[in-house]
Amino acid sequence: MNAIIPESATIVVPNVRSKFTIRTSDRRVFRRCLRKWDHTSSLRQNLASVGSEQNINFWFGSAIHFALEDYHGYNRFKDPRRALYAYYHAFKSDDLPMGADACYELGIAMLSYYLTWHERHNEQPGFTTIWFDDKMNVVQPFTPGATPAVEQSFNIPLDIQVITDAVTDTIYAVYTPGAEYRQGTYDTGYLTKKVINALYGDDNVVEIDGEPIEEYVWTDTTGVKHPVNLVPIYYHGTMDKLVIDRFGRWWIADYKTAKGADTNKLDTDDQISAYCWAAELWFKHPIYGFVYIQLTKDKVQAPKRLKSGELSVDKKQKTTYGLLKQELIADFGSVQAAPSKLIQFLNALAEKETPEGDRFVRWDFVTRDRNQIESTYENIMGEVRMMLSKDLYCYPNPTRDCIWDCPFRDMCVAIDKKDDILVREMMLQWKQRPRTEDGNIDDWRKDIVWPESDEDLVSMETIMQTAEELNIELNENPEDAPGFQFAYEEEC
Repeated sequence: MNAIIPESATIVVPNVRSKFTIRTSDRRVFRRCLRKWDHTSSLRQNLASVGSEQNINFWFGSAIHFALEDYHGYNRFKDPRRALYAYYHAFKSDDLPMGADACYELGIAMLSYYLTWHERHNEQPGFTTIWFDDKMNVVQPFTPGATPAVEQSFNIPLDIQVITDAVTDTIYAVYTPGAEYRQGTYDTGYLTKKVINALYGDDNVVEIDGEPIEEYVWTDTTGVKHPVNLVPIYYHGTMDKLVIDRFGRWWIADYKTAKGADTNKLDTDDQISAYCWAAELWFKHPIYGFVYIQLTKDKVQAPKRLKSGELSVDKKQKTTYGLLKQELIADFGSVQAAPSKLIQFLNALAEKETPEGDRFVRWDFVTRDRNQIESTYENIMGEVRMMLSKDLYCYPNPTRDCIWDCPFRDMCVAIDKKDDILVREMMLQWKQRPRTEDGNIDDWRKDIVWPESDEDLVSMETIMQTAEELNIELNENPEDAPGFQFAYEEEC
């Protein structure tokens, strides 16, 4: 077997759906807390929250992703801040999570800086979004009928099938090819297969065109027979963007919003590894690497000025080398003509910036070699086999992060108290996702007001004024602001 992908699974069908999919986030939750994974995995209960997203970190992450998805794709809003405005207004006021107003104002500031940052830093690599026609051929951007490679979903078959109840979707066992009628192959029952070449009605026989129908039956240890299906398992994900550099190399680009940039994990990041593995199979094209873009949840500020009007050298101020340089040139005509203390402060800011970026936005270019790609597939298959183990007991793994990253926290306490009545009440807040969807359905998208022409675009003055008004309101009512404190969260 090929360690990267089995030969039987190399033919990838676009837009395929499976009842059971594995995502990188599933794998992380599996390692983080088995009980939470049991609630959310498509292999288990497959639960989703009833109503809109109430975790402010995830809501805000979706906001920034949507804004940049449009800006680097169809660019219908002509500015990512307009897209953010449309995202914010796609929610009814009662459905907005606590802290949404403050996050909107923060997001406008972050995107304003991103625009200037990206223009400056993209001069050297020259990244542009790849566009595909309906046959997945690369074409020029905005070619009629073409699609930009943003929010690119993929489904990669994993050379593993499960025996599932045809009615309840319960997984009985991992399928062993050729083991039909062979008792002892499975501990919890055995599998039989019936091949149907014709359909028999009351008065006639209808021959089946094409392949014959195969019906499977599972007989459990008590002798009860269950009609079953053989269901393949797929690895599913969504890439934020696929880009090509000035040398013609393909890269995956991904955005993260977090309290601060973290580069220590990039060499071992499982999402980077999995996406590099999957992208080559899905797009059938070499992937040179991964552009990991981190946007810090903070606002860039203009250089401070003292009451006298003189520029401040306060090292705690949230400004950048470029902004201070502009002010020095405006005040003194050139940097060299500025007082030495300001030049020293400018140099101190320069030391904090690298070719990858600064404290507010940075990108890192990450690659994986062939051995790492092979190891990624092996690791995925190892985890999937553990997930499907019949002896798996889904115990909780409580940490300090449960308070913000687990919507099942209160129910988890009730489960440990064996309070079945309370657990049933809490379960009303959840619903089972359709197993045929790709796990990437955003209900808010249907409420986005898309501009049909440039005349429909909301003015930037209105957008910036709205952010300013929200900022003023929060400053006047600080007790309303605790919801946007990003404590302990991972990137979103």
